[in-house]
Amino acid sequence: MHLWRFGLLCVIALLSAVSPALAESLPLSKSLESKSTPLNQYALRSWNTRDGLPHNSVNRITQSNQGYLWLATWEGPVRYNGRTFKIFDDTNVTKMREAGALSVAYNPSDDELVFSGPRGSIVSHINEQWNPTIVGDNFVFDTVRDASGATWAATANGVYRIAEQQRPIHYTAAHGLPTNFSFRIFITAAPNQRTRLYVGTRRGLAYYNNQTDSFVPVESVSPAQVRAMTLLDNGTFIVANDDGLFYQLPNSDEFLPWPVAMKDRVTALTEASDGCLIIGTFTRGLGRLCHDSEDWLSVENGLPNSHVLDIYRDQEDTLWIGTHGGLVQLREALFRSFTPHHGVKGAYARSVNTDRDGRIWVGTNDGISHQVNESEQGTVFKALRGDPLLEALSVLSIAHGESGVIYVGTYTDGLLKLTDGKVTAQLSRKTGFSSNEIRVVLPIESTNLLLVGTARGLYLIRVRSDAFEIVRHYSTADGMAADFVSSITMDSAGALWVSSTLSLTYLRPVGEFQWQPKPIDLASFTGASNIFSGTFHNNRIWFATDHGMLTRSLETDDWHWLSRRNGLPFDKTFTINFDKNDNLWLGGARGIVRITKDDLKTWMMDNRKTINYQLFTEVDGMVSRQLTTGGPASVIDQQGSLWFASALGVVTINPQLVDDYRKVSPAPVIESVTIDTGEIHATKLIPADNTRTEFRYVTLGYHMPESLQYQVRLEGYDSHWIDRGNQLETAYTALSPGKYTFMVRSRYPGGEWSTVTSIVLEKQAFFYQRPWFWFVFSITLILLLSLSIHIRIRSLQGTKRRLQRLVQKKTQELEAMAMQDTLTGLANRRAFDQQLEDELRNSRRYETPLTVALIDIDYFKKINDTYLHTGGDVVLQHVSRLLEQQIREVDSVARWGGEEFAIIFPQTPLADALVVLERIRRATENMHIEKFEQAKITVSIGATELSDEESSAQLLKNADRALYTAKEQGRNRIVTG
Repeated sequence: MHLWRFGLLCVIALLSAVSPALAESLPLSKSLESKSTPLNQYALRSWNTRDGLPHNSVNRITQSNQGYLWLATWEGPVRYNGRTFKIFDDTNVTKMREAGALSVAYNPSDDELVFSGPRGSIVSHINEQWNPTIVGDNFVFDTVRDASGATWAATANGVYRIAEQQRPIHYTAAHGLPTNFSFRIFITAAPNQRTRLYVGTRRGLAYYNNQTDSFVPVESVSPAQVRAMTLLDNGTFIVANDDGLFYQLPNSDEFLPWPVAMKDRVTALTEASDGCLIIGTFTRGLGRLCHDSEDWLSVENGLPNSHVLDIYRDQEDTLWIGTHGGLVQLREALFRSFTPHHGVKGAYARSVNTDRDGRIWVGTNDGISHQVNESEQGTVFKALRGDPLLEALSVLSIAHGESGVIYVGTYTDGLLKLTDGKVTAQLSRKTGFSSNEIRVVLPIESTNLLLVGTARGLYLIRVRSDAFEIVRHYSTADGMAADFVSSITMDSAGALWVSSTLSLTYLRPVGEFQWQPKPIDLASFTGASNIFSGTFHNNRIWFATDHGMLTRSLETDDWHWLSRRNGLPFDKTFTINFDKNDNLWLGGARGIVRITKDDLKTWMMDNRKTINYQLFTEVDGMVSRQLTTGGPASVIDQQGSLWFASALGVVTINPQLVDDYRKVSPAPVIESVTIDTGEIHATKLIPADNTRTEFRYVTLGYHMPESLQYQVRLEGYDSHWIDRGNQLETAYTALSPGKYTFMVRSRYPGGEWSTVTSIVLEKQAFFYQRPWFWFVFSITLILLLSLSIHIRIRSLQGTKRRLQRLVQKKTQELEAMAMQDTLTGLANRRAFDQQLEDELRNSRRYETPLTVALIDIDYFKKINDTYLHTGGDVVLQHVSRLLEQQIREVDSVARWGGEEFAIIFPQTPLADALVVLERIRRATENMHIEKFEQAKITVSIGATELSDEESSAQLLKNADRALYTAKEQGRNRIVTG
């Protein structure tokens, strides 16, 4: 044994010495690593117990055909739908001896999941049923299904073969296993290749010989703990043990040591889509091995824990990593993000720019960093240090000078000149300057002059080798619209466009490096006032403002204003830029908008048209959709990529990739349909007396699922698609009898709607609502009337009048049932929704205020638990009467559902409505109900006033959010939205 290990170490040492040459012979599939994104630039997200996981150790991961992710954790099986974790930790349900799950395997042919865990537990999950099998009393570490349908299990005491209708067969060291402790099991099933079952044990690898019904140790793999196995697309079988990696070529019996030594013990393996090998390790995190390169992702780059337990590649080519610190998602995205994990000093970036050598420089609220290229780590950044002035520098602007020179505008330290990363000159209040706040620095080409925008005007500065010299100062005294300068843009004629808060100044050149200021009357052609940045492109000046984008030709005074009224998704745009193909890019606090050259040209020709755009957010790989302002806050580098400063770092995109990038949302899954009596399954029949039907749905897409938008439609009830935002449930009340089709679809922001998922249901009718009843009833009436005609005309007329009154009464009763809550007598949810839509139309037509409030009885469950549901009904009735007494005649109150009520205050601003609501709150607090003296009844209230362009759904959502806040803040209070 010792000689074997010594020989292996010698081989590894030799391979390490010649690894560059051997790298070309790595047994990988065809690799495209030259185009691959470094691991540390993948979009990374992680989840732990704070996000709903029952335990931070995620042992194994798989995905079902439907798209759900299934996790094996130490607190049991977990299902993830992109929004919530559903935990199966009740052993009475799962039939496991303990809640912990060590592995999960998926058999796609019959949609079966197999979980294994402590104390011999193996449980199959199929068709929502859990079916247990017990094999001994030891840990079951891994399972696999063979072609005959038998399940094989690797346990701490040998291997078990479990076939249907047969007792489990137990294999131990007596049957050829190197040792009883078996940790991993794998079947090398591949087209046109030999199929073989391998078992990884604590003392090496063995395979099963079905002719002898025993195991054969693999001598060409060292006798060490086997921790992972995988089969590459090219048929190469790879085994990881504590001595390194070993590989077996297709249809070969021998294993060879991996040509390159491992830097840590490998614990997990999978193949990436580009043919590289992804490995998990004990202490180094995640690695990727390619033909001619390797790169790593560790705790320093955002991995929550360095011990990787499993790696899984899902249907969308996303990598999922199980660690002792939680679940991690890695995916390639359109944008790449760089944060303090990549060396950026500080998270809140205000400025990004390039230098003469093409490097990217980033200024944050905590310092300045520049781009460094390292072959193993890809693009990373290095902070400038060494000078105390640079240690906690709040940067507002960056500009480049000659090679090796960078100018930095700061918030509190004035203007700095950096030469080769060292401060060689400073201009601040300490040296006689009027302001330390330098918002923008613009070098004048082919000169040693700088234009510097400060909080106290515009300066022309001459740069000396170790000092700055003030040449000229422009302020309001010289005719500028404002002293505070936020951006400076120079056009092709040498004129300056200087922006500030609430103003814009045009500085006409009147001599060499001399300008005459003239304020621009913004209010005469735009609703924008704050201009954050500008650029000169295609003989036009362009500005990013607080209300969209402004542009003007140099030849004519043809100002164009693009804003939300033309279809932009948000108002504030902080940064504006053009790529090399003349496509427009606008960045704001809610993402980045791209407008193609052709769409922009079409809009410029007719400003009345709605603009077409693409919106990019975190779903596209941005670390944060919140972009910032700075001098500048976006830049295009020498390769044509765009860079943007954001609230959590910098993001970059290659514009050439956009046209090939599509965010396609999978079709949603309808997870449940719930009625008054609970969830319904196969029959899809709704009883006639049901009052509420709720649908829950979700899209099993994992590219920022929180950003997915949903639309629903109940065919037979809704006349059009209803926007639900990111809500995952929709409820309907008082549905009439008949057949309905519930439909749901989803999309990522700016993307196309997915295919529709639907489900058909039928609401049953009472006997008097059925057609046969009315047919029989009508025939009977006709016969009676005919007989009455022959008996007495007057009797017929009296009977006819009585029947008409009866029909009218029945009709009124049916209408009341559809629009009234039976318990409280108040209007129901359906009636409330209709009333709200009417009031909303009136409010918009007559431009009157409209306020809505949602009211919830506090601790109503406690009332039900104490006084039973009949007591709860009494409380609901008393509260209903109190609300009817307290509101005004013009107001409308309805029972919203459960213990919730809703009030509409037409033609009423929020302040006036709060007076009524406070009266309601106090009256409820002081209300006494006979036989319920011990019940302290209070209410929480959320109220909101209609704003411009707000829908009824958004209005109710704001009120509901305010109600939720009132509950969080302690209840018995009013919170406005």
